[in-house]
Amino acid sequence: MTRPRTALVGRAAELAQLVAVLDTAARGDAGAVVVGGDAGVGKTRLLRELTDAAAERGFCTLIGHCVDLGDAPPPYLPFGEAFARLQSTDPELVAELAAEQPAIGRLLPGRGGAESDGRVERGTLFESVLGALAALARRTPVLLLIEDLHWADQATRDLLGFLLTRLGGERLAVIASFRADDLHRRHPLRRVLAEWSRLPRVTRIQLDRLPADDVRQLVGLLRAGPLAEVDVASIVSRADGNAFFVEELVAATEQYTDAQQLPWQLADLLLVRLDRLSDDARAVVRVASVGGRRVSHAMLAEVVGLAPERLDAALRDAIDAHVLETTSSGLAYTFRHALLAEAVYDDLLPGERVRLHTAYAALLRQDVERSRAELARHAFASHDLVTAYEASVAAGDEAMALAAPQDALQHYELAYELAPRAGVAPADPADLVLAIVEAAEGAGRWQRGLDLARAAIRTLPPDAPDLVRAKLLYGAVRATLSGEIDQDTLAESAEAVRLTPSEPPTRLLALMLAQRSRVVRMMGMEVDGERLAREALRVARVVGDPAVVAEAEMTLAMFERLVGDRDEAARLLEEVAARARAAGDHGTEMRSRFSLASQRHDTGDLPAALEDFDWIVRRAAELGRPWEAFAVVARSMSGLVHYTSGDWDAARAAVRHEGDRPPELAAAVLESVDLQVRAGRGDLAAADLALALRPYWVREGRIALYSVMAALEVYEQTGDVEAARRVLDDLVAVLTRIWLTEWNLVRVELSARLLAVLNTAAAHASAADHAQLAATGARYAQDARTTVERAVPPGRQLGPEGLAWLQRLDAEQARLRWLTGVDPPPAEELVGLWRRSVELFDYGNLRQVTTSRARLAAVLRAVGRPGEAAEQARLALPAARSMGAGPLVAELAALAGGRDSAAGKDGRQARGGLGALTDRERDVLALVVQGRSNRQIAAQLYITAKTASVHVSNIMAKLGVRSRGEAAAVARGMTGSAGVTDADR
Repeated sequence: MTRPRTALVGRAAELAQLVAVLDTAARGDAGAVVVGGDAGVGKTRLLRELTDAAAERGFCTLIGHCVDLGDAPPPYLPFGEAFARLQSTDPELVAELAAEQPAIGRLLPGRGGAESDGRVERGTLFESVLGALAALARRTPVLLLIEDLHWADQATRDLLGFLLTRLGGERLAVIASFRADDLHRRHPLRRVLAEWSRLPRVTRIQLDRLPADDVRQLVGLLRAGPLAEVDVASIVSRADGNAFFVEELVAATEQYTDAQQLPWQLADLLLVRLDRLSDDARAVVRVASVGGRRVSHAMLAEVVGLAPERLDAALRDAIDAHVLETTSSGLAYTFRHALLAEAVYDDLLPGERVRLHTAYAALLRQDVERSRAELARHAFASHDLVTAYEASVAAGDEAMALAAPQDALQHYELAYELAPRAGVAPADPADLVLAIVEAAEGAGRWQRGLDLARAAIRTLPPDAPDLVRAKLLYGAVRATLSGEIDQDTLAESAEAVRLTPSEPPTRLLALMLAQRSRVVRMMGMEVDGERLAREALRVARVVGDPAVVAEAEMTLAMFERLVGDRDEAARLLEEVAARARAAGDHGTEMRSRFSLASQRHDTGDLPAALEDFDWIVRRAAELGRPWEAFAVVARSMSGLVHYTSGDWDAARAAVRHEGDRPPELAAAVLESVDLQVRAGRGDLAAADLALALRPYWVREGRIALYSVMAALEVYEQTGDVEAARRVLDDLVAVLTRIWLTEWNLVRVELSARLLAVLNTAAAHASAADHAQLAATGARYAQDARTTVERAVPPGRQLGPEGLAWLQRLDAEQARLRWLTGVDPPPAEELVGLWRRSVELFDYGNLRQVTTSRARLAAVLRAVGRPGEAAEQARLALPAARSMGAGPLVAELAALAGGRDSAAGKDGRQARGGLGALTDRERDVLALVVQGRSNRQIAAQLYITAKTASVHVSNIMAKLGVRSRGEAAAVARGMTGSAGVTDADR
């Protein structure tokens, strides 16, 4: 960085904060600051002052820039730049660091330090970067400066986030900057910044616009001579506190006498600066704009082609005009402002761009140490499609080796698109397609891999070799297995095996057999699946492939889990996960860990399941695959476990994804979980939002299931029976189609939830509707019981959650019979069913324990046991309040007597007639409002008809009315509703 020509204006407080972090770091207490502000507001200028302060304090400063290289930047670019700069000044020191932490060699020129397979695990790379910084900090305090985070790729953001969470006693200060005005609502940096802000050692600084007085001071410092007040006022007004605009407007006044005539458009202001340059300097600047944000002196000299003396003069002209600056190493140049580089590039003629990109590409082809992504960009822009294709494939391989599948997918896809246009389409396209499928799987965009694989199959010529077709079919099935399989998947996996020679045994055959086994198991064909898995295991052992061995063993462990000893299955899954990790088979590692977590969840061990699901999420992040299917589902399951356990804030935090820009399908999965919390908290809009996810149902059954559960929660609160029936019937039809069976055990819970909706409606329905409501409930209850009979394998039984929901189904149906008067159960039976529901959900499902207690309290009060009802409500209230479940809190508060106790005796009198009623009289009045007869009231409240008549007479006397109709009218007028308390539901 070059020293600016003016003093720093208006940033004293921010600079003091940054310097304080340096001083704290120098004492052995690491810290970090993230500096944000609009483009041109003064971030770079402020950071120049900080680097000067760091130099004065003896810091070793490492600087790296994120660069806008389109949609596919090379991963970890600023870290590579930072270590490369250090290497250029102190190669021996970097060699020592690389010897201690070999993985950082992958970030240095030459890409050294690779493991034997050419790849490095993401976690290893991250730990190595941290270790290298810590080792350097033991020698001297370190300032790591990362600029322009708004252009950072996912891998860079993840690595920086890892460092920020690990800061401790190192003599290390980490400073990062970003353009706030580039962070649109869906920008992936937004959520990351929010997470970093919560870290104890991270401080956020937002650079606001300069006040008018500071702008005036800056104008005076920038302008050598006097400037008319009208021009100063114009600059203050038009610059709007942006220091860069101020600098450009002041510079323009030196060229033009009337600043008012200058166009406002930023590009024009930027390009005015070039008019003062010599022809050679303009040529150098234009060439530099094609090179990117930073271009080395050697490369610039080669492309410009000027004699050394003319080049030096041109560069000095551009630097004196503050268009270009030398970097701290003195070996490269950068534009003073990135916007200036963009403006110059946009001003180039099309022919100029092609010619200059061609020149850069020619140099990069000779430099094997440079990023292949950079070569691909220049080659593509220069229409050298063959080179662009080859470089894109190489760039994809580089990104996969560095655990950056999102970047790899973009490079591979570009290569696939370029191949036919470049005339280099290989006779066997399967290898590139399989690379795309793997990258798409890791990036969480498996549908893209599936579409491309199936398109490649359709375009195969009739005489294409069998093995080519088999590999493409394998790729299509692999992509499908990240989502919902279907009959096409079954057929494709069968054809892939048929087209693969059985002799001699090969790795490809083992892969095909293992994949086919997995598909048929998911289709319910256990016998064929186990046979195929054992054959895949045999072939994999013959060819000596540990990864395929692990995959086959994983499938066999799944069979053990389904029909064998679950404890043995858990042991096998743990062993498979360990072997898969050792073999570098991350897919099988994630599958086996997820299966183990799911088994623990099914058996009701929620703490262990949560630990496993969270481990999967962390491991996927380490591998650079946070949106891989199993990682997304594990994240959603983590949210659901928190939800059922009663920690609703943690549930929302687990699935929050604002700013991450996940794939649409992954975002929908996470949103469907979040909607359940919103619904439970009384947000009625959650139902409409859940139905808005309908287009995703057929692609991922979890979205369908979770979103409908949220909708049913809302419909229970509103009593909307028709909406609940429509959405549930639609869901069952969709799940039957994509899960290939009508009898899925989830129907037990769904039916119980629908009966809860019916109960809400029945509490306020007229007597004429009772029979229909009871009949509807009986039909859905029978569907659930039939599901249990058909879906539970012989010798198996429901797990804790399934048993609890089956009990809840019985309790909800008994409650419906009680409310409608259709074959009402005895009081003790009704109370017993709800007590049992509370007990069975007490395996850790606090959410349903709380709801069951509320229902138990309601029926206890209805049968004349108000003391016990209040006790149950008081037991449930703390959990309901902790969850923030507003509707449930209101219901429980009424059942606990909170309303009457809060009002006191005077409160009852102040409310008039209704306040004078006893709890039992209020229950009777609620039924009178619904039009119930004394006999119906007696049946529902488990009292005699005579007692009901006495209660009605007392109510009319206290309200001062002469008929049941008048009593109902008074109740409606005083409460604004047909009921007296939420507990009547």
